[in-house]
Amino acid sequence: MNQAFFFAVPIDFLLAHEELVRQQRVNAEVFADGDVLEILDPARVSAARALLDSAGLRRRVHGPISEMALGAFDPKIREVTLHRCRQSIDFAEALGAESIVVHSGFDILNKRDLADRYFAQFVPSLCAIAEEAAGKGLRLLVENTFEASPDLILDAVDAAGADNVGLLFDVAHHHVYGKTPVSEWLPRWAGRIEEVHITDNNGDWDYHLAPGRGTIDFAEFFAILKGLSLRPVYTFEPHDIEAFADTMKFIQAHADYFA
Repeated sequence: MNQAFFFAVPIDFLLAHEELVRQQRVNAEVFADGDVLEILDPARVSAARALLDSAGLRRRVHGPISEMALGAFDPKIREVTLHRCRQSIDFAEALGAESIVVHSGFDILNKRDLADRYFAQFVPSLCAIAEEAAGKGLRLLVENTFEASPDLILDAVDAAGADNVGLLFDVAHHHVYGKTPVSEWLPRWAGRIEEVHITDNNGDWDYHLAPGRGTIDFAEFFAILKGLSLRPVYTFEPHDIEAFADTMKFIQAHADYFA
């Protein structure tokens, strides 16, 4: 498996499919949501690290997303969110990870007309966790989720000014929620994109289909990446074994995308 390919997996799935991990040489982006972080057994983290170490595989951490709001107006909600982020940083350090995926938590349904206020709160939260991550040698990658345009996250990351913070572009999130065309979004982020998340959908919901099973124009997407001379880490996010198999077929059928 290409060393620039990762697969997003919950820690329990990783440990339950040890043979698959070894056979397929699957670098792991290990996901732990807040409820998992709350009760995470250090022994399981040690077992996951031992598995990845023994197989010579890289690992990253996909930080919590559910109910997370780093720019929340309510300071108590920001406090809980920061606590979960700190737990995620500790988890990443224990796992021997390279980086952590974080999300702004921006809620377009309730905060659509209050984006400036939300991201004004997001910036100091990002600075706080970036400093803690830097102390452990970790990078933070901010992922687009519900943001309609590239500038909300880009401006916040620039305002934070942390050397260990980069950007992660999720093409499936963009397909559902993005209003700025990918041909305009990617050039805006070009110098900062370190990772790309790849799944598919039909533009109505983030179903995490295998690439090629939805309506995302991957030929256009990869042509834009190549035109910008971008060579990010690619992380695939299948949600079951069947989607994993279909994703592997996509990778094999489109080796030119990743050349």
